Amino acid sequence: MHGLPFTLRQLEVFERLCELRSFRLASENLGISQASVSNQLKALEDQMGMRLLIRESGKRPQLTPAGAAFLADLGEFWKAAEALAAHRRSTPLGGNETLHLRVMAGTYLLKDYVRPKLAGFFDAHPKLMLDFYSPGMNEPPHQAIVRESFDLGLFQDNAHTPLPAGCRRLTHVRSGVYGHRKFAEGASLPLTAEEVSKLPFLLPSAGSYYEGQALEMLARHGVKPARIIGRMPYFDVMSSMLDGGSCVGVTLQPLVDPDKHANTVLLFPLDDWQLTSYRNPRLEGAQADAAEAFLVSSVIDDPAYPRLNGKNGKRDR
Repeated sequence: MHGLPFTLRQLEVFERLCELRSFRLASENLGISQASVSNQLKALEDQMGMRLLIRESGKRPQLTPAGAAFLADLGEFWKAAEALAAHRRSTPLGGNETLHLRVMAGTYLLKDYVRPKLAGFFDAHPKLMLDFYSPGMNEPPHQAIVRESFDLGLFQDNAHTPLPAGCRRLTHVRSGVYGHRKFAEGASLPLTAEEVSKLPFLLPSAGSYYEGQALEMLARHGVKPARIIGRMPYFDVMSSMLDGGSCVGVTLQPLVDPDKHANTVLLFPLDDWQLTSYRNPRLEGAQADAAEAFLVSSVIDDPAYPRLNGKNGKRDR
């Protein structure tokens, strides 16, 4: 089969537009210009000979009936592509080739827990290479990990989130509204929902998946931020700003390093989140077992990781 009327990049752009319903967000998520997103979509429509999305000024793009049918079949296309790719991963040629595994890992999980231990792992497994990727702000990690056909993954998500096949819950972590201890002066912790609602909030990027998660959790716990002073796409930068005392924000306890953020306290608890691992159901073999075990233990067994036991809110260790 040859001469397909589309490229994989065009399909990726189309699918991301369908998910985000925004040319701006799609361009940010894909790391390309809005003009490139528009051109890729136009080329796909021209090559397919049909309109897939309705674009009107000031409105979110909407699927046409033909576009909806195309999107449904696209899901089957990705599944078939993943099945074909699995043959390479499960049956590498010979015994001397290096096996590359695509791994999605949360940015700070990779930086703080996995990467410092990689040298020892590669020394022990010289024929195994882990190629790391971090999830974007605009898509749930459990969706990205399946859509992009990763082999392994390690990420955190709200404990209420249903997970696809291949995912395994590892442990709970605390989330909440964190901020400088000055915001708690003269009050007892945790603050009330009314008290927290009056504080200056810093949120994740507007329209992102994590902004939606933060706002949903706040609303579920009766918090209605009266002042949103800004948005920040980098969680490590947000943590530093919280410690500086200019704002409060929704974040996870593992991102609040007590050595770096000595002034930051939990002002108001929200939902627990869970550390989750992923393994492609088609991935087999001893090398895959070793890689999965390494990823999990690099975080779970690290004494600096503040995990909870999920029952009474106390630390496991």
